[in-house]
Amino acid sequence: MTIIEIATVTGVIVSLLTLLQSANEYIRQGAIKRAEHFIEIRKRLKENATFKMIADLTERNDPELMKIPFKDKRDYLGLFEEVAIAMNSGLIRKHVAHYMFGYYAIRCWESTNFWSDVNRNSFYWTLFKDFAEQMKKIEAKFKYRRKNYVF
Repeated sequence: MTIIEIATVTGVIVSLLTLLQSANEYIRQGAIKRAEHFIEIRKRLKENATFKMIADLTERNDPELMKIPFKDKRDYLGLFEEVAIAMNSGLIRKHVAHYMFGYYAIRCWESTNFWSDVNRNSFYWTLFKDFAEQMKKIEAKFKYRRKNYVF
């Protein structure tokens, strides 16, 4: 092998390694950004006083939910719609979305008092409804597995 051939092979190898390293870094940064976005949504659910109150009230289907302003309900539903969009676009895995947000979405969907002044069948809540239904399916599978688990 001549020096030119060795230099060419070395250059190709270095270029390939650099390309692979760049691709790996790009993928890693994408994962970090997805995680940061996910954590931010979770933080909003847990640290927003209004959202915390709504989550607590929906857990019991408390009649106090009927007194909550529409704007706050809309914003609460919007948070879950952000999760649904992230999940539907592949930014968040369905089981992770269920683990972190599913319980609250299901409780909200099933709360008659929450929906007392909001038309649950409106086209505008389709994304939330679909998300809550998907979360219910995951929850049902989990309950079925737990029930049939042999110790």
